[in-house]
Amino acid sequence: MSFLNANAVNLNIGGNSAYSVLKNLAAMAADLGYINDKQAFMQTLLLREQNHSTGFGSGVAVPHGKSAAVVKPFVLFARSPLDIDWKAMDDEGVNCWICIGIPEIGGEEQVNAISTLCRKIIHQDFIQQLKTGNAQDVVALLNQTLS
Repeated sequence: MSFLNANAVNLNIGGNSAYSVLKNLAAMAADLGYINDKQAFMQTLLLREQNHSTGFGSGVAVPHGKSAAVVKPFVLFARSPLDIDWKAMDDEGVNCWICIGIPEIGGEEQVNAISTLCRKIIHQDFIQQLKTGNAQDVVALLNQTLS
């Protein structure tokens, strides 16, 4: 899994719907060279959300997908001042996203990353750091969690 850097963090992502946030996450991944087909990766994320929401609760979602459009595994982080309806487990809005992309061949890394995040996302201190930290704090927190 590629480690995050400050370029993979957007603390004021645009969008007022799940669709628009996912579109902006896909654009971020494309701009960083992590994917070679923004539309294909967007469809991967949308299909995942249709199957089951990636909203874990407490305002955090982990949209993710395995796609031929992914050039190399990546993690992005985004935050919004708005609470977006994400059909999360707790029915609360989401304002923090950890987006994971995995190439079509492979997948063990994705499962490990999501498992690790799930164990951390249940802790309020971790969530608070995601919601209030600056870009460097979030990068350090997530890199430490995923390493």
